[in-house]
Amino acid sequence: MIESKKLERSQRVSARLLSLMPPLHTLPPKIFRPMFLMMDRMLGLGKTQMHEINEYLVPVTYVKPGSNEESKKIRIRAYYPTEISTPSKQDNNHEQRSLVYFHGGGCVIGSIETHDRFCRYLAKHSNMIIISVDYRLAPEHKFPAPICDAIDAWNWINHHHKQLKLHPKQIGVGGDSAGGYLACIIGQSSLQHTLTVQSNYLPSFQFLLYPMLSLVGDTHSYEKFNKHLILTNKLMDYFIKHFLNSISERHLPLASPVLNEIINTDIKTYILTLGFDPLRDDGIAYAKRLKQAEAEIVHEHFPDCMHAFISVTSISKRAKEATHAVAMALEKFNH
Repeated sequence: MIESKKLERSQRVSARLLSLMPPLHTLPPKIFRPMFLMMDRMLGLGKTQMHEINEYLVPVTYVKPGSNEESKKIRIRAYYPTEISTPSKQDNNHEQRSLVYFHGGGCVIGSIETHDRFCRYLAKHSNMIIISVDYRLAPEHKFPAPICDAIDAWNWINHHHKQLKLHPKQIGVGGDSAGGYLACIIGQSSLQHTLTVQSNYLPSFQFLLYPMLSLVGDTHSYEKFNKHLILTNKLMDYFIKHFLNSISERHLPLASPVLNEIINTDIKTYILTLGFDPLRDDGIAYAKRLKQAEAEIVHEHFPDCMHAFISVTSISKRAKEATHAVAMALEKFNH
């Protein structure tokens, strides 16, 4: 087990400020979502200028009977830090590497707006194209709808790589927390056989930031971190309740990829785990499993950071340093 250092004071203060509000796990998602966005705007990164930003609508396949046309499409947003020409098959320029990014929020809160500034920052400092996906959220769209949306977006982006100015051999997948969970499933075809859609392309790499890899909640870190943090086990239970159709689904490998007996070791992987995070032990276990299988993996651990530190960079020096370290890790990881 990787031991935690002391949580940096500014992160601790920011989490305690949140505790002055009504308990987040008691709020309806429709109220929680704008509060999450407000927190990012008040406490998170500033707005990084991009050379170009484009949005597209992507059709999704997992729809309920009688759904209106608007609910059959999701948004994606492409961030271009510099001017990029349409790549050729022979062109392997670093500038044309790209990352399809899924935001965090337990598949219940979060959006491309809550992670807009982080995606801008990643694009600039890693010098990569970032494509952010606005998958549909639970409880309006429960398990496995967000997963199907993620796969639909992934397939569409790869199929339209020329339009998006992406090199087809250099498209990776990543995300934070629940977004890391969705990114992980993209490359694990063995998990997708029960879904209405399957991934048609293998990611060139996966970039998983404190990923949500299990909903079982039986680890030491899950039991330990129950207060004075942005993410606690009570808030995780809230996400699980809204995301899953029944509590028994938490034991399905599709809901908890760390339980999957078959794991794809062909994808180059970066995993970040944090000292103060209910999801810590599952992330460490997944990284160890990949290492034991001799997969190409980089596992970093920030022992003095809490889950969702990217949302408090304006008031925490350590969170700002850690966010920059993440961007640099993405830049180095893809050389």
